Amino acid sequence: MAPSLTELLEELVGEILLRLSPDEPADLLRASLVCKRWCRLLSDPFFRLRYCRYHRTPPLLGFVHDEDNVPGFVSTVASPCSVPALDCRWVLDSHHGRILFYCFAPTGLVVWDPLTREQQQVPLPPYPYSHNHYTATVLCSVAGCDHLDCHGGPFLVVFVANHDEDDASIWVSVYSSETGAWGASSTSELKLAVDMFPSLRIGDALYFMVDDGESILVYDLAGRGLSAIEVPNKELEERGIVMMLEDGRLGVAGVEDRRLYLWSWQEAGAGWKECKIIELATLLALSNTLVSIAVVGFVEGTDTVFLSIDADIFTLKIKSGLVKKVDENGPYSVVIPYTGFYLP
Repeated sequence: MAPSLTELLEELVGEILLRLSPDEPADLLRASLVCKRWCRLLSDPFFRLRYCRYHRTPPLLGFVHDEDNVPGFVSTVASPCSVPALDCRWVLDSHHGRILFYCFAPTGLVVWDPLTREQQQVPLPPYPYSHNHYTATVLCSVAGCDHLDCHGGPFLVVFVANHDEDDASIWVSVYSSETGAWGASSTSELKLAVDMFPSLRIGDALYFMVDDGESILVYDLAGRGLSAIEVPNKELEERGIVMMLEDGRLGVAGVEDRRLYLWSWQEAGAGWKECKIIELATLLALSNTLVSIAVVGFVEGTDTVFLSIDADIFTLKIKSGLVKKVDENGPYSVVIPYTGFYLP
């Protein structure tokens, strides 16, 4: 039997809604208010799955910072996210729809999903660690997950720290939400001071900027091994960041003399290769030679970086050169982007 006109119209509406850009969730919210039928369609789990797979890359919804030891969420769209009422001191990381905090009441870690509002407490690892030299990462732990819409599933927390103030060797422990326990620690004789900066994941490797931005710590999630790479330039005006480049390689971005430099890590012992220079003074029309510029974050899976320019925060798309001002209440030493598909 041929489909009815009503069925055809509903299918057509579904195809139109499917193509609404995820970059502005307010458009989807307004569409859900048109009528009950559109609201049911947009809230249907199958439509949500199609929508995520159609657009593939979760959009940037905002970023978290913790200047003055008070975490704050800055929305870059008309999204409903705000930091929950937690006694938090630091924000550590964000991956796969979750944000990781260090909190004091009670002392421990909190994994927060801004879209579902779900919070999960994670105890600190049972190992003596330095309160001044540690960081942590939260990751989805579902095998084969595409991380487009993995809310509510099991997760891992990777905790990296120095042994103590006098011993700069590094140890790593991994927490599983499925077991509710920390695994055995991996240790290394690498003498590097762990910095509280977010990580980058490429494949089975996590990359952390350490030693005040002069080295990159590499943690193998599969083999539990630790290694280190020196950054390509230790004379940058401000600390650089690690990021994934368009070809999937490990990259480093840093600012020197009002220019943004990008380096690409070459395999087989070839080291770093300078791959791009962007004249920020020209791109941003900077007339003040005393302006302070730093690259303070990146959006994983994209070519977008965050620039702190005095009190203003901008996003910069490396390939297109598109710049957008997203905040004017800085400066921030680091921002941690939050990405995800928000549907009503």
